[in-house]
Amino acid sequence: MPANTFVFKIVIGGAGRVGKTTLLIRYLKNIFQADTAITIGVAFYNKEVARPDGLSKLAIWDLGGQDRFRIVQPQYVAGAKAGIVFFDMSNLETLPQIEEWINLFRGTAGDAIPIILCGTKEDLCTPDMLEAAESDAATAIEKHGLVQFFPTSSKTGANVTAVFDRIVDMLLASALSS
Repeated sequence: MPANTFVFKIVIGGAGRVGKTTLLIRYLKNIFQADTAITIGVAFYNKEVARPDGLSKLAIWDLGGQDRFRIVQPQYVAGAKAGIVFFDMSNLETLPQIEEWINLFRGTAGDAIPIILCGTKEDLCTPDMLEAAESDAATAIEKHGLVQFFPTSSKTGANVTAVFDRIVDMLLASALSS
């Protein structure tokens, strides 16, 4: 049993229907659930991740992507230690919407909040679509000062755990050094 236990609040956001909840279900239960309903307002999930240096208890807040939920979202973002912004790689029109989420996260949780960029639905992309998504993601990372980009597929499980491993390792290292 690790000697240190930490609780980390993580917020996730992105346009409606980009696959945020589907990816969370894949991460939490290791199943692909194609028919998830839209998140009404916010949903909350827990997961414990053990590392040799500490136990990380993740409090994951899944924010609904529709505009009508924006008014209540700052109260759920407050106190977050990290964020993940999502876009659908098979629909690059969803990528510019990450800016609104980045502004919400930084405006509420502080400019120093680390944010990961997560592209979803990799399994639906042709090689040309993937190349375009990766190029646009690289531009977004530089423009917004994001930590890293992960192309993911909830269907195949590609990179799903890697997204959260990166966040846990980053937050745990920061907590242990302070």
